Amino acid sequence: MESKEYFEKVMQDYNQNRKGRSLRKYCKDEAVDYDWLIQYKKNYPLQEKQQEPSQDAFIPITIKDVAPKPTTWQVETLILKSPDGEQIEIKSNSLFVVAELLHKMSQP
Repeated sequence: MESKEYFEKVMQDYNQNRKGRSLRKYCKDEAVDYDWLIQYKKNYPLQEKQQEPSQDAFIPITIKDVAPKPTTWQVETLILKSPDGEQIEIKSNSLFVVAELLHKMSQP
Protein backbone atom coordinates (compact mmCIF):
# COMPACT_ATOMS: atom_id res chain seq x y z
CA MET A 1 0.00 0.00 0.00
CA GLU A 2 1.28 3.46 -0.87
CA SER A 3 2.21 5.81 2.00
CA LYS A 4 -0.46 8.34 1.09
CA GLU A 5 -3.18 5.70 0.97
CA TYR A 6 -1.98 4.17 4.25
CA PHE A 7 -1.91 7.58 5.96
CA GLU A 8 -5.41 8.43 4.71
CA LYS A 9 -6.74 5.02 5.80
CA VAL A 10 -5.23 5.32 9.29
CA MET A 11 -6.60 8.85 9.71
CA GLN A 12 -10.03 7.77 8.48
CA ASP A 13 -10.05 4.80 10.87
CA TYR A 14 -8.91 7.04 13.73
CA ASN A 15 -11.67 9.56 13.04
CA GLN A 16 -14.30 6.81 12.88
CA ASN A 17 -13.08 4.76 15.87
CA ARG A 18 -11.39 7.21 18.21
CA LYS A 19 -13.78 6.55 21.12
CA GLY A 20 -12.32 9.47 23.10
CA ARG A 21 -8.73 8.36 22.56
CA SER A 22 -5.90 10.66 21.53
CA LEU A 23 -4.05 9.93 18.30
CA ARG A 24 -1.05 8.66 20.31
CA LYS A 25 -3.27 6.23 22.30
CA TYR A 26 -5.05 5.11 19.11
CA CYS A 27 -1.70 4.39 17.42
CA LYS A 28 -0.51 2.40 20.44
CA ASP A 29 -3.74 0.35 20.57
CA GLU A 30 -3.82 -0.29 16.80
CA ALA A 31 -0.05 -0.91 16.39
CA VAL A 32 0.51 2.10 14.14
CA ASP A 33 3.88 3.90 14.17
CA TYR A 34 2.92 7.19 15.82
CA ASP A 35 6.22 8.96 15.00
CA TRP A 36 5.94 8.08 11.29
CA LEU A 37 2.31 9.18 11.25
CA ILE A 38 3.08 12.58 12.80
CA GLN A 39 6.03 13.13 10.46
CA TYR A 40 3.94 12.20 7.44
CA LYS A 41 1.09 14.42 8.67
CA LYS A 42 3.47 17.42 8.77
CA ASN A 43 4.57 16.82 5.16
CA TYR A 44 1.19 15.72 3.80
CA PRO A 45 -0.03 19.14 2.56
CA LEU A 46 3.35 19.78 0.90
CA GLN A 47 3.16 16.48 -0.95
CA GLU A 48 -0.31 17.32 -2.24
CA LYS A 49 0.92 20.62 -3.70
CA GLN A 50 4.03 19.09 -5.28
CA GLN A 51 2.12 16.46 -7.21
CA GLU A 52 2.03 17.01 -10.94
CA PRO A 53 -1.50 17.76 -12.10
CA SER A 54 -2.79 15.04 -14.33
CA GLN A 55 -3.58 15.93 -17.90
CA ASP A 56 -7.27 15.35 -17.26
CA ALA A 57 -7.33 17.62 -14.21
CA PHE A 58 -7.21 20.94 -16.05
CA ILE A 59 -8.29 21.63 -19.59
CA PRO A 60 -7.41 25.14 -20.71
CA ILE A 61 -9.99 26.87 -22.84
CA THR A 62 -9.60 29.81 -25.12
CA ILE A 63 -12.35 32.24 -25.90
CA LYS A 64 -12.17 34.18 -29.10
CA ASP A 65 -13.90 37.51 -28.87
CA VAL A 66 -15.67 38.00 -32.17
CA ALA A 67 -17.77 41.08 -32.69
CA PRO A 68 -21.31 40.12 -33.62
CA LYS A 69 -22.44 40.90 -37.13
CA PRO A 70 -24.81 43.87 -37.28
CA THR A 71 -28.38 42.82 -37.88
CA THR A 72 -29.57 46.13 -39.34
CA TRP A 73 -28.48 48.47 -42.09
CA GLN A 74 -25.89 51.06 -41.10
CA VAL A 75 -24.47 54.18 -42.68
CA GLU A 76 -20.73 53.57 -42.77
CA THR A 77 -19.73 56.93 -44.24
CA LEU A 78 -21.95 59.47 -45.98
CA ILE A 79 -20.30 62.62 -47.32
CA LEU A 80 -22.58 65.51 -48.29
CA LYS A 81 -21.33 68.53 -50.17
CA SER A 82 -23.09 71.91 -49.91
CA PRO A 83 -23.48 74.31 -52.86
CA ASP A 84 -20.72 76.42 -51.25
CA GLY A 85 -18.28 73.46 -51.34
CA GLU A 86 -18.46 72.58 -47.62
CA GLN A 87 -18.51 68.89 -46.76
CA ILE A 88 -20.37 67.06 -44.02
CA GLU A 89 -19.43 63.50 -43.10
CA ILE A 90 -22.13 61.40 -41.45
CA LYS A 91 -21.67 58.01 -39.75
CA SER A 92 -24.52 56.31 -37.94
CA ASN A 93 -25.80 52.95 -36.79
CA SER A 94 -29.37 54.06 -37.36
CA LEU A 95 -30.58 54.41 -40.93
CA PHE A 96 -33.75 56.08 -39.64
CA VAL A 97 -31.77 58.92 -38.01
CA VAL A 98 -29.81 59.56 -41.21
CA ALA A 99 -33.02 59.57 -43.27
CA GLU A 100 -34.61 62.11 -40.89
CA LEU A 101 -31.50 64.30 -41.06
CA LEU A 102 -31.50 64.21 -44.87
CA HIS A 103 -35.21 65.03 -44.90
CA LYS A 104 -34.67 68.08 -42.65
CA MET A 105 -31.69 69.25 -44.72
CA SER A 106 -33.75 69.08 -47.92
CA GLN A 107 -36.39 71.47 -46.53
CA PRO A 108 -35.98 75.09 -47.79
